[in-house]
Amino acid sequence: MACIASCLSCNCCVDAVVDAAVLDKADIKDETKKTLQRIKDSTTVFAVLTTPESFYESVQNPLTDADVKTEEIDLGWKKTGAGFDDWKTDHVKQIDHTISPNFSTTILGADDLFGDYTCMEKLIGKALRNRCILPLEDSAEMLKDDELAERFFNDLLLEEGKALPVTYNTDFNMKTDESFSRLFFYGMGAVLLTKQTEVSGSEYGPFEVDMPLQNLETRKLYRKYGARVHFNEDQMVTAIYDYHFKKLIKPGETGWEEAKTLAKVTSFTLMTAREHLVWTHLVASNVATRESTLKLSPSHPIRRLLTVFTFHATEVNLQAFDTLVPNTSLLHRSAGFTYPSMQKVFDKSYTSCDIFEPFVDRKYNPELQKLADEGKFPFISQGSEYYEIVRTFVRDWLDKAGDAASDAQAKAFYQGCKSATVGQKYVLPKYSAEGMVNLLSSVIFAVTAYHEIIGHIVDYTILPSRSGFRLSKSDPTEIDLQSFIITGLIAASTSVTMPKLMSAFSNFFGTGGAPDWEIDIWASFQQKLEVQSKKVQDEDNNRPAGIEFKYFDPARFECSVSV
Repeated sequence: MACIASCLSCNCCVDAVVDAAVLDKADIKDETKKTLQRIKDSTTVFAVLTTPESFYESVQNPLTDADVKTEEIDLGWKKTGAGFDDWKTDHVKQIDHTISPNFSTTILGADDLFGDYTCMEKLIGKALRNRCILPLEDSAEMLKDDELAERFFNDLLLEEGKALPVTYNTDFNMKTDESFSRLFFYGMGAVLLTKQTEVSGSEYGPFEVDMPLQNLETRKLYRKYGARVHFNEDQMVTAIYDYHFKKLIKPGETGWEEAKTLAKVTSFTLMTAREHLVWTHLVASNVATRESTLKLSPSHPIRRLLTVFTFHATEVNLQAFDTLVPNTSLLHRSAGFTYPSMQKVFDKSYTSCDIFEPFVDRKYNPELQKLADEGKFPFISQGSEYYEIVRTFVRDWLDKAGDAASDAQAKAFYQGCKSATVGQKYVLPKYSAEGMVNLLSSVIFAVTAYHEIIGHIVDYTILPSRSGFRLSKSDPTEIDLQSFIITGLIAASTSVTMPKLMSAFSNFFGTGGAPDWEIDIWASFQQKLEVQSKKVQDEDNNRPAGIEFKYFDPARFECSVSV
């Protein structure tokens, strides 16, 4: 028995099985096989040879608004009569997770439209994270060749339009100083720049993104995270401080390219764990889905409102949790952190969460607000415009709902969401009619616009020279091969999309006994989205060459979170 355990722990048996049963028989080029053999990790090899095809198949058969149907919305409730409002509560499985000292969450064990989270799914998830079956075997092998990386991914179906989503950005190489700076002013990094509460008095400019993660332990092959990035008033990077080596590096100096890579990796890792996984999936989407299911009958106007925005969310959030949160999950495997450090990241992400704070009520430092007023920081300007469109839609919906908008079920839903924010930076205020409007508007904003900017990650993961989740000590100039592969798989999971927000949802609104006014309110919302979409596109067409911000075009939004 001891011999078997020893053999499994060194991964030799698993490697032999994967080589014989999977890699040797894989329909891929010899170059790809040789590249995979370099990392000597059966888990990564098995995953990349078996999962991209399923993502590709899902891309070919996307969910549409026609899949959202009134008659299929009944989770947590049972019919008591033929009337539209005849319901009573029913049992629904709930799965409790303790992630870190301050962060626990409950996810429903069933999805309204996609069935139960089965014992088999749970067992498969546990098996995939079992170190005896699939040990955590780190590698620092490098590709150092973008052309080879592109051929390698393409051969494995990890290319745009197949297992990977197609980017809508252009000339976003992230290598030049200009493209690197664009990441923070016109890309995902904008969410980090808004954390700067005071204008910097540094000689290197008024803007900075501060990410002091240097005290978090990493596994032995990988260097520590942590960087502070300085930008001037022209939105150009001027210096980067490496927290671990306590060194400030400026453009043109030795180590400048490595410093930019460190900043890219630190920011991408932080935003994936915090803004994307914890704030959007496990807090905003999960809380809204859980509380609306448990507290609101399927015919209740607020659940009717949220059904589109929580479509498929339980299934997606369960997958996101299993894939990205536990020890030896894909995120842990692709990042350089020890698992206790990962838990610290999740813990801090939870306690710093302000995802339910109304977007238009947020305060920014004067220089950043000035950029937004000048149209040079569209994350704030376009985000605020979209939020107000959503808030108008929510108000119109609740006005039509009448007394039901503030009945016992509605207040129970609000209180459930409020209780879920205890321990976070932003705690929902005491119930009020305006508080309900802001809560629902913030949920919708988070699962559509916010998720779009932090979830459209293909640009960051398509090449090892772009970005990723870790840097090796031996060569911190780009992402190592093993992490590049696993990060590519995480990116591929985002290719499975939800229905477009700008859709009719004609099988849902006003159907099955629902009031006709739903159709009119939704149509009015759609008209405003069309106007905003054109405005965003026109603004983008008028930007200087090399600068674009397409994330907040409502035409790109999905109605609910995908992974």
